[in-house]
Amino acid sequence: MADTTFEDPPEPQGEHCLGKFRRYPVEFFVIFMQTPPGTPARYRVDCDDGVGPHEVCRFGDDPQAPVIWRGAWQGDEWCPWILKNARELVANPSRFDF
Repeated sequence: MADTTFEDPPEPQGEHCLGKFRRYPVEFFVIFMQTPPGTPARYRVDCDDGVGPHEVCRFGDDPQAPVIWRGAWQGDEWCPWILKNARELVANPSRFDF
């Protein structure tokens, strides 16, 4: 099994993985990011396609706010599917949705 962002060592301080979903051969991880008190929640999607984890996008609770896509993910045909699954995990987190 490939190493992922949150296997060992533990999660970065203030961040935690809400769960993951898969589209063969890629695993996507939804991470709650630490934010200052009184500010909207922020989330990051990382993926591991066999070459190690890397960031896909960042988004917040507001569905009208822009999503920041990273690198080659900008405009990828999977983007709507990734965001739909990520928002579902935000609404119903599960560390066992593997």
